[in-house]
Amino acid sequence: MFRFFGLVSAALCVAISLAKASPKAVDYEAGITQLVVRSDGEDLSTLVWYPTNDVLASWTMGPFKVNATRQAQAAAKERFPVLLLSHGHQSDPLAHRDLAATLARHGFIVVVPTHTGDAFGTPMQSLATVMRSRPKQASAALSAVLRSETFARHVDADRIGAIGYSAGGYTALILAGAQPDFKRAAAYCSGEGARDVGSCLQKGAAWSSPGMADLQSWQPAADARIKALVLLEPHAIMFDIAGLQEVERPLLLVGVQDDSLMPAALNTDHVGQALDVTPVEMPGAHFVFVDPCPLALIEKAAVICKDAPDVDRESVHRELTSQIVEFFQGHL
Repeated sequence: MFRFFGLVSAALCVAISLAKASPKAVDYEAGITQLVVRSDGEDLSTLVWYPTNDVLASWTMGPFKVNATRQAQAAAKERFPVLLLSHGHQSDPLAHRDLAATLARHGFIVVVPTHTGDAFGTPMQSLATVMRSRPKQASAALSAVLRSETFARHVDADRIGAIGYSAGGYTALILAGAQPDFKRAAAYCSGEGARDVGSCLQKGAAWSSPGMADLQSWQPAADARIKALVLLEPHAIMFDIAGLQEVERPLLLVGVQDDSLMPAALNTDHVGQALDVTPVEMPGAHFVFVDPCPLALIEKAAVICKDAPDVDRESVHRELTSQIVEFFQGHL
């Protein structure tokens, strides 16, 4: 769904445009670097945004203006909290480039792995493999940053949060301790949810494949390093109430007013009900959480980039970023 991002990421896997001015003051510029992380025998390209005091050196790649400094020196004043950000189905880290850069300017180190097998530019893997691999990949990327020569002396390993959008919400929930029930998803996607392409990922029959059956006994372990959680319209049809109630971390849950692509009752609101959290509702539909697109891409990727006439995506992102910053500053 996010294929146009891959045209840029294939060249360097780094393309960022700075988010619009946040209502909160910022203390730093944003730096960016790329790490190659090994997970289950595969290489994962992982982008890391981080605070720097270096003078901003803007650059461009394709249609994107990059307002972060490549290979900048990390700010040395203090240790910074770390945020692990998981992208959506068939996306890549560039879908959240503005959010990551802005969080870095607010004093966060932001780790964004490419979910190999479920990202543009990587060979597609089976649904069963993706479901198992996503949380492993995210944890591996986090571990790599925490122990890297570049960042080890700059991270505060006691202050780590996670952000998950869509399928990335599934990833973040697993890391936070949720226990999936894939029979639940299979029953829905092969029955009344057969036309629910948002929740079933256009893979209805795949939920009932032999590989998915093998996951029935899977009990993923939580990543105890994750202390707080932000979920942006999370993909959650594979969790029942009991499985979600294993999550015992502060949560900011954000949904959308137009849930036609991914029904809130089965996803965002379902998570909120299980965890007794009222979702914050943003204007727009599912893709409003993808960063605002450059003008050159709006028509080429209208499904992702275009919103209803009364929805201002840049305004939505200013409010969203402000709430995320405030949440993590209060819980990390």
